[in-house]
Amino acid sequence: MGTATAHIAFARVRCYWRPVILVTAGIVMTGLFWFATRYPQLFGKVQHLGQALPSMAFSSEVISVAADSPVWLRVLAATVNWLDGMKIGMTFGVLFGALLHTVLRYYPLKIGTNLYLNSLKGALVGVPMGVCANCAVPTACGVTRGHGRVEVALGFLFSSPNFNPVVVMMTFMALPLSMTLTKYGILLLVILVVVPSLIRWLERDKPLQPFTAGGEGESCEIKRPVADDCREEFVTVFKELAVDFGKHVWMLLKPTLTIMLLASVASATVLTLVPWESLLSEVTPLKLAAVSLISVLMPVPIALDVMFAAQLQQQGVAGGYVMLFAMTLGTYSIIPSIYLWREVSKRLAVALFVFFVVVGLITGLIF
Repeated sequence: MGTATAHIAFARVRCYWRPVILVTAGIVMTGLFWFATRYPQLFGKVQHLGQALPSMAFSSEVISVAADSPVWLRVLAATVNWLDGMKIGMTFGVLFGALLHTVLRYYPLKIGTNLYLNSLKGALVGVPMGVCANCAVPTACGVTRGHGRVEVALGFLFSSPNFNPVVVMMTFMALPLSMTLTKYGILLLVILVVVPSLIRWLERDKPLQPFTAGGEGESCEIKRPVADDCREEFVTVFKELAVDFGKHVWMLLKPTLTIMLLASVASATVLTLVPWESLLSEVTPLKLAAVSLISVLMPVPIALDVMFAAQLQQQGVAGGYVMLFAMTLGTYSIIPSIYLWREVSKRLAVALFVFFVVVGLITGLIF
C-alpha cells in the first residue's frame, strides 16, 4: 500500500515540474540573498549606526583618496565605491526580476483591477525582500515586462527599502519619533494613495502600455504549459525554463548595466563637486529645494538614508536637512526614474520625481 501511494504521489509531482522548479529556484535565490548577504549586512549597518560614513552614497570604501586629490580621481574613487556597494543587491535584483518574468510568462498574474489593493499587495511582498530602490528596479522591470501591473511593481519598489523590519528598527533608533512617524506616514500615503491614484489618472483614457521587450521576439510572449504536461520529462522542462530564465537575465542585464554605470558616474560627480558644507550651513527655501533635488536624484544602497540622516543629526546639522534626507534619500532616485521613463510612462516618472522633490522641500521647511 505504501509503495502504491508513493508511486501515485510521484506521478502527481510529474504533472507540476514547472511550478516545482520555479518555486525551488525562488526559495534558493532569496534564501542565499537573505541569509548569506543581505540580513548580515543590514545588522552590520545597525552596529555602525551613528558612526561617520565615508559618503552619503556608500558605507565602505574599496578605494580611498585624500580630500585634496584631483577631481577626476575623487570621482573615479566614488564611482568604484558606489558600484561595489550596489553589486550584491543589483545582482539579486536582476536574477529575481528574471525569475519573476519567467514565472509570469507561464502563469500570468491574476491580481484584480483594484489599483489601491494591488499597490498594497506589491508592498507586502517588498517588505521582507531587503533591496534598495535602485536594486528593486530590475525586479519591478521583471513584473512589468512579464505583463504584471505597474502599481504592483511600484508598491514593491517603495516598500522594500523603507519597510524592511531592520530598516524600520534603525529609523526608530536613530531619528526623533516625530521624524520617523512623519516619514512612514508619507510613505504609506505614497503606496496606498499616491501611486494608485496617479496610475488611475494616467489610465483615464487608455491603459498604460509598459515596455514588454517586444524587440526580443517571442521571448516575451506568454507561454501556457502544454495540456498534457504530466508526460513531460524533468530534464526537458528544466532546460526550457533555464533557457527562458537566461534570456530574461540578459534582457534585464543589458539596460541595468548601462543605467548603473551612468548613475554611478553622475552620483560620484555630484558628491565630489557639490559644496556640501556651504549648502547645509543654513536653512533657506532655495537651499532646501537644491538639496531636495540632489537627494531625490542620488541612488544609494539600503539603509544609507537612515545612517546619513543620523550622522547629520549628530553633527548638529539643522533638523530640516536631517528630515529631508531621511525622507527622500534612498526612497526614490534617478534609477527608478529612468526605468519608468523608458519602460512605463514618462509622465509617471516625472510626476513621482517632482512629488518627492516637493515632499523633501516641505518636510525640510516644517522641521
